[in-house]
Amino acid sequence: SVLIHSAAGGVGAMLCQVLRLQGRSKGLQVVGVVGSASKVSSCAADKVIDKSSEDWVAAARAHAPDGYCAIFDANGVSSLSSSYQLLSCNGRLVVYGFHSNLPKVDGGLGMLSPWTWICMGLDMLRMPRYDAMDLTLQSKAVLGFNLSFFADEHDLVEAYIQQIGRWVAAGALHVPPVQDFSFEETRAAQGTLQSGRTVGKMVVTL
Repeated sequence: SVLIHSAAGGVGAMLCQVLRLQGRSKGLQVVGVVGSASKVSSCAADKVIDKSSEDWVAAARAHAPDGYCAIFDANGVSSLSSSYQLLSCNGRLVVYGFHSNLPKVDGGLGMLSPWTWICMGLDMLRMPRYDAMDLTLQSKAVLGFNLSFFADEHDLVEAYIQQIGRWVAAGALHVPPVQDFSFEETRAAQGTLQSGRTVGKMVVTL
């Protein structure tokens, strides 16, 4: 089994679909976590957990009592520790974002308040530290992924894009919805992103 956080977002939705495509013949179960009931129907996972109405950790454990071979986490401090505990031996925790570490509102001032900065600092102190001995004894791994560093991987990126294109053309992969904002609506776009109500991707057109 694999677990995907933010499974109704742009990246999470694609992860669910690709993992189901690649893992179907191997009996892979894809479990997705979403933030509200309105997002459940948008999630392409085999099993969907709505963390606004249930304990996502307990639900995730119930779906995979033996743990997960991989967990994809873009939340950050709010879920990393629990995600690590949900891994099976030989499991991999892939970290590709820190949504919960970021401020949710600016109070309408156009700037962050001192209290918001303090809370962000406290969240950084709460970030989990992984012990090398524990990683070795349980044969687990924590991996960071940053797309920015793939800018020079032209052949690899081209191969991935071609494969995704073939899946889309064949109807096997569906592109998540895209919400478009003008440049003048940048602040509104940021507020929408921070609200946690978005499904799919957001684009600001310059």
